[in-house]
Amino acid sequence: MALPKLTHPVFELIVPSTKEKVMFRPFLVKEEKLLLMAKQSEEQADIFNVLKQIITNCDVESVLNAGTLASFDVEFLFLKLRAKSINNIIELAYVDYEDEETYKFSVDVDEVEMTYNDNHTNVIKISGTSGIVMKYPSVTLMSEIMEKEDVPDILFHMIKGCMEQYYEDDSITYFKDCKPEEINEFVDNLPTAMIKEFENFFETMPRLYHKLEYTNKQGTERVIELKTLEDFFTLR
Repeated sequence: MALPKLTHPVFELIVPSTKEKVMFRPFLVKEEKLLLMAKQSEEQADIFNVLKQIITNCDVESVLNAGTLASFDVEFLFLKLRAKSINNIIELAYVDYEDEETYKFSVDVDEVEMTYNDNHTNVIKISGTSGIVMKYPSVTLMSEIMEKEDVPDILFHMIKGCMEQYYEDDSITYFKDCKPEEINEFVDNLPTAMIKEFENFFETMPRLYHKLEYTNKQGTERVIELKTLEDFFTLR
């Protein structure tokens, strides 16, 4: 007798950056194998690539291009997929540097949401009539950056990878249509003061957020902010 083809439940998740509703299935054994391989590698680039593959696998209607999703989209979707597939409770431990005690927490992933900064903008102005429209760093771009060894160049790699349009008056130029050497020259000739604007774009973009609070044995009140996917799975 032939083995049956198993069916799996499906559920809806919303992509944070686009608000698109997408149907997913839970992790299967093949996704667990991918996670184990990434964990053994301990390379951030490998982890991002595995997250991208898992989201692609679990997207039942194949409507997403996981490689172009914003990195925070991938983190959010993976966290919610894990909650539906394995357990919505994540156990964390934190060693307090003052009393050196270990404090344990149970985080309900269903309560974890995205945080949005009211001062965030994706438009970097150069003058009153010109500027740059930014897009969010994709998981593919983040994988490339994790593989780079030239640390001082990382910010500029991020900037060049996230510039989408240059506008001046009614004219628009898409960076995807420009040659790499043209983009390099363009960035090199930007005013130095704009670096702070680019940094602010990356620092204020949407992100995962969950707050843990406790009082240690010395009576000191503590707040732990979980802002990245790694924060939810790292033993501190």
